[in-house]
Amino acid sequence: MQYCGVRGGGGGAPARAWARELAHAANRGQLVVRRILRSLHLSFSPPSLLSLPRDYDRLFTYYHSRVCLQCGAVPKEASVCLLCGTLVCLKQACCRQQQVCEAVQHAMECGGGTGIFLVVTSTYIIVIRGRRACLWGSLYLDDYDEEDRDLKRGKPLYLSQDRVDLLQAQWLAHRFDHTKRTWVWHRDSL
Repeated sequence: MQYCGVRGGGGGAPARAWARELAHAANRGQLVVRRILRSLHLSFSPPSLLSLPRDYDRLFTYYHSRVCLQCGAVPKEASVCLLCGTLVCLKQACCRQQQVCEAVQHAMECGGGTGIFLVVTSTYIIVIRGRRACLWGSLYLDDYDEEDRDLKRGKPLYLSQDRVDLLQAQWLAHRFDHTKRTWVWHRDSL
């Protein structure tokens, strides 16, 4: 089998031919398909959230003065999409499109209506699911495994791998609706 890549403007004929050949191979047995996929030198891995630094200070320093790519300003409440790493202006009118704020629009475009944002200035995780949103908690904890919401105590914060694993498991299993009870209607204002 030969790989036929699709190049810009060339249409989908090579891709359709490759898919037909792969389907034909699948009909001959799973082992053949596995060999074909391995011959493409592609590695398949499950989706995962953005890798975050262990120290919150590094994340804060990196994102705190970054500019939004849409409006060109430093966001008042800088928020990072944990699906793709894009910085968005949370709850700001500057990036509103047709009365929909940037985080809600980004959740629709990036996550099919689901968005997971880390608010840099407060450590909160905001989850958007369709027309609703909730505060999930924080992925960064102090030495006593406590959250420092809004960074008021000034203690060093460290990434909690248990919380990252829980957030990722809930995202992959579409379990946010069943685990969080504090959903609010966001009215496109995030």
